[in-house]
Amino acid sequence: MTRLDFLCLTPLMIVASAPIIIMLTITLSRNYKVVYGFSLFMFLAAFLSLFIVLPNTPYRIAPLFIFDNFSILLLGAIYCASFIITVLSYIYLNHQGGEREEYFIILFVATLGASVLVTANHFISFFLGLETLSISLYVLVAYLKNRNYCIEAGVKFLVIASVATAFLLFGMGLIYASTGTMDFKEIGVSLTSSGLTPLLVAGFGMMLVGIGFKLALVPFHMWTPDVYQGAPAPVTGFIATISKGAVLAIAIRFFFDVHGYQYTALVIIITIISVLSMFTGNLLALKQTNLKRLLAYSSIAHLGYLLITLLTGTSYGIQAAVFYLVSYMITTLGAFGVISILSICERDAEDLEDLKGLFWKNPWIAIVMSLTVLSLAGIPLTAGFIAKFYLVLAGLKSGLWVLAISLILNTVISLYYYLRVIKTMFTVSEKDYKLNISFTGNLVLVIIVIGILFLGILPSFLTEIISGFSTIN
Repeated sequence: MTRLDFLCLTPLMIVASAPIIIMLTITLSRNYKVVYGFSLFMFLAAFLSLFIVLPNTPYRIAPLFIFDNFSILLLGAIYCASFIITVLSYIYLNHQGGEREEYFIILFVATLGASVLVTANHFISFFLGLETLSISLYVLVAYLKNRNYCIEAGVKFLVIASVATAFLLFGMGLIYASTGTMDFKEIGVSLTSSGLTPLLVAGFGMMLVGIGFKLALVPFHMWTPDVYQGAPAPVTGFIATISKGAVLAIAIRFFFDVHGYQYTALVIIITIISVLSMFTGNLLALKQTNLKRLLAYSSIAHLGYLLITLLTGTSYGIQAAVFYLVSYMITTLGAFGVISILSICERDAEDLEDLKGLFWKNPWIAIVMSLTVLSLAGIPLTAGFIAKFYLVLAGLKSGLWVLAISLILNTVISLYYYLRVIKTMFTVSEKDYKLNISFTGNLVLVIIVIGILFLGILPSFLTEIISGFSTIN
């Protein structure tokens, strides 16, 4: 490896070294606050190291990794989200007791898997990143072993993820058997010369099933509400943002590298999955009384929206995807941040009834929750509105009228259940909310509020960065 190889791998090496240092530290002495502070420092260091890598992009570490503007942007989003989840996890785990330092070890390993996914351009790095992420999530989902439903959610996630991995590996094997290569761009070159053979169609189909399970797209979405409900609130936030964002990033890179948008069969299949995900997610969310399950079905719809970017075939589609992912991460972390702060030792504050009267007892938390819900609904002056507008525009520019119209219709449908959350918080209740939020917790909520409003009112700041940095090399 060259010096430049090591330089570009610096963010990943920082994240990879953190769990080793934490393990060595806790063998000598357990100190929850020290591990927490160290975790924040390492995520911040990983984020800052991206500015060292950026001048050298695009740079390829053959044959496994590519560091380009697309991957650097998403790595930045992942490390920022991990920083916020670390703060929320600290607040959340304070209520739990017991030995909690190992949680941060697994959190770093999961983030490392997501980082590998974002920078992968080869089936081997794709698989290694995905499995590092998935195996870590099995542990995180079932981390609170004193809660039966956490163990149940962990087992369900393990079984479903294993099935998804089997499909994904079989699909990769068929594509390799047909093209003789595992490099994304070389597969694209082979497709151009030979066309979409039956073997390749089967391979792409099986990969689509595997990725569909990971992204919880219809009809592979069955696990999502149960896992969202059973997992600890910060872990659910991780799955909804970093995990799905990383898998979508590798899906976009692969699909664009092989020029999948040029093949009618693939376009039709993805269009059907996208429309079904939009309608199924929103319609099933309408009658949910559990907030985590509501957000689970909502995430199915949002991933359906994001599939539009796969079919655009343009850099504008990639820009829309990056903007939407960043906006969705900020907004979703806000929602799960509120759930984490309101949660107690015995159970998470996951029912709509737990939010009843929140505005009258703790208006600051209610405002944060209201803003995140309005952003998810796509109300003007929030990040969610600009993100959806950007996505619709990308779809219309590429002639994807069915998908664009479906997105607009589903945005209207989703207003019902999003506004119901706000209505519940304004309902008078005798419940008392005695919250002692730390300075860091308040700071994270302030950052989330600023992010949602800033991207909603002045989106040009991020769009200008994305327009120059979101190309896939």
